[in-house]
Amino acid sequence: MNALLPPDEVRGMTVFKIDKFTKPVTVPVLVINKNYVESANKVLKNYIIKLNNFKPIRSGSNDSECAFYLDPAKFSSCEDLNLTFVSAENLKYVQIEVGYNNWNHDEILKAVLPEKSMLSSYSAIGSIVHVNLKPELLGYKDIIGRVLNDKLKGCKSVVNKIDSINNVYRNFEYEIIYGSTDLKTTVKENKCLFDLDFSEVYWNPRLCTEHERILNKLKSGDVLYDVFAGIGPFSVPAAKLGCIVLANDLNPNSCKWLEINKKKNRIKDELLTIINKDGSKFIQEDLRTHYILWSKKITSETNVHVTMNLPAIAVDFVKHFSNLFEWEEISDHSLPILHVYTFVKTDNNYEEGLKSIMEEYFSNIKDDDIQEIIRVRNVAPNKEMVRITFQMRKDMLCKSESIKKRKLNEIKIEHDVKKSKDDS
Repeated sequence: MNALLPPDEVRGMTVFKIDKFTKPVTVPVLVINKNYVESANKVLKNYIIKLNNFKPIRSGSNDSECAFYLDPAKFSSCEDLNLTFVSAENLKYVQIEVGYNNWNHDEILKAVLPEKSMLSSYSAIGSIVHVNLKPELLGYKDIIGRVLNDKLKGCKSVVNKIDSINNVYRNFEYEIIYGSTDLKTTVKENKCLFDLDFSEVYWNPRLCTEHERILNKLKSGDVLYDVFAGIGPFSVPAAKLGCIVLANDLNPNSCKWLEINKKKNRIKDELLTIINKDGSKFIQEDLRTHYILWSKKITSETNVHVTMNLPAIAVDFVKHFSNLFEWEEISDHSLPILHVYTFVKTDNNYEEGLKSIMEEYFSNIKDDDIQEIIRVRNVAPNKEMVRITFQMRKDMLCKSESIKKRKLNEIKIEHDVKKSKDDS
């Protein structure tokens, strides 16, 4: 057992008592002439005590000496050090006092919580720390909140999710288990600053890498339609890059903070348009109208991207792209690239399962259309968040040419019949 870890007596503590963490520990101390400190340090750096707020190398009893405080779990005898200028005469044992301020949050919580029910992880959103406590840890939430607030730099609030994301605005029920009730904060991601109120909008720092993957596919002059934009993790940096962005979200609070972040990051109005409506209406109205106009202007060098990051239901919105345009309304190049997120069970065939989901809405999707299938993150046991990226074809987006020809024939027949009647 490591004597420098928190005392066994704190196991199962539910009411925080800082004095219970304090304990005396006897540790070895090597007192070395200062002429040999540099040589000694190369060896002793692996043996010295590593605790927060503890200085392991100190001046000795006189100016010519230096004292190295060693970890009793690592040091056994001077002979093991293989230092010619160190002998048993240099060694002494002293009693030190260690306590709450000497350990980090992980060491303290491992000492307090039941061994089989540890805190698995947490997320830091600016000054807010977000945890998902298992039922067996709810009795310890006061301790967990206090420790995280004390030990994590910049933390002002600790919140626990008490319900899943099950409403149309993508936020969840929570409780503040420690700290301030003001959940406004600022986060930095992909060279942009985002202000938000965690009680009003959704933000997941674990998606930072995925946001960056999409941004790396964009370049200045590209077009991005962000169907479920949130507060702008795709939209704001894309517009800052020089893309033309239409950002939509159903949650009016998301749009409010997206507008704030647009100004905060000095995004020009002509680069970022913010829309507040249901995703299906956005696709059928705003995206459709904008793309028809831009389809006449864009070149083969311009790419058009659509992000649909609402994994619980995003695939249900893909159907709104089917027959969205008349054939002659859009050009044949720079057709949209869709990035659709969803949840799938974790197994070896998840790619096939995801393709089958897409085929429900586009029965004619081909393997060549699919550019990427990416595992974004593990959400829960046997549950993965994934992205499928595929290139849309004109026959997916448009009413078929045969329909157009049939309508033209019908118009011609009507015209011929009318003309025949007039002639008679």
